[in-house]
Amino acid sequence: MPNAAAESAVRSTILAAGFHEAISSTFTSTADAALTAPQPGLVVPLGNPFNEEAGVMRPSLVPGMLTMIAGNLHRDIGDVRLFELGTVFSGSTEKVDERPALAIGATGNAPQTGPQQAARALDFYDLKGLIEQLLARFKAKSVYFDNFPAEAGLTPEWLHPYRAARVAVDGTTVGWFGQLHPGVATARKLKETVFVGELYLDRLFQLPVTKPAVRELSRFQPVRRDFSLLFPSKVKWAEIDAALAAVAPPELIDWQAREIFHGAKQALAGSNSGEYSLLLGATFQAVDRTLRDEELQAYTEKVVEAVSTLGGRLRS
Repeated sequence: MPNAAAESAVRSTILAAGFHEAISSTFTSTADAALTAPQPGLVVPLGNPFNEEAGVMRPSLVPGMLTMIAGNLHRDIGDVRLFELGTVFSGSTEKVDERPALAIGATGNAPQTGPQQAARALDFYDLKGLIEQLLARFKAKSVYFDNFPAEAGLTPEWLHPYRAARVAVDGTTVGWFGQLHPGVATARKLKETVFVGELYLDRLFQLPVTKPAVRELSRFQPVRRDFSLLFPSKVKWAEIDAALAAVAPPELIDWQAREIFHGAKQALAGSNSGEYSLLLGATFQAVDRTLRDEELQAYTEKVVEAVSTLGGRLRS
């Protein structure tokens, strides 16, 4: 199998995240096919269908995923985390195109990582984090997530128009994910919040699989610094992350958003309208020495310089 290594990387990553593999029917209804087909009008009908619910070859794995999630919820299984690696079909009865795809579905509570952690409901960012883990297994020049206004009509109809995102790798759309559209949830009698996504693996599998790499552990003390910053409201974290990655010295080993203040909290944080406040945490560490004060000052200036290219500034 030409994609065996890539498929194995995808499967092992999702299994490690606590998801269970499932298999759905290869056939679906005409209505579900029209709702979920990535390429409308290229649905392959069956000449002698079993019934109305299995009249066409599935153009997407989403209908099967929703059926499996509903089956669990209707049997009082509240925490559901499933994925399916399968083939989808498009074209016509004269020529059928087959493509590998991945569907992910989840609802209920996130798995606890320790006995002292209270249960919490799964959210959009849990699914986003899983997809980021998957994409990290492939070598790509750029990976980003974006969304579109509801009136643009670009978001798939099975997703909530304001709680969905597109996945793009090297400028190519490789999938969509987010909260299930309320109308679709109602039609399937789903009262719970369901998150679902689909990746087009035929596009993702064109990239080479990354090999695991181990970074040398330093025996020298790490130094942590917090930056209290103000940014224009239009600036997204992905842009900040990319700007820091472009100029980061080897000694800047980690950075993350610790706190973000929007809306009513932004006045308390000292920001103006049209801005938000971000507490950026950075960790510096060298593998061969203890960092000196003058080195840390230079690295601090690099961080401030990087965020300034996006209109960011230190909060006075």
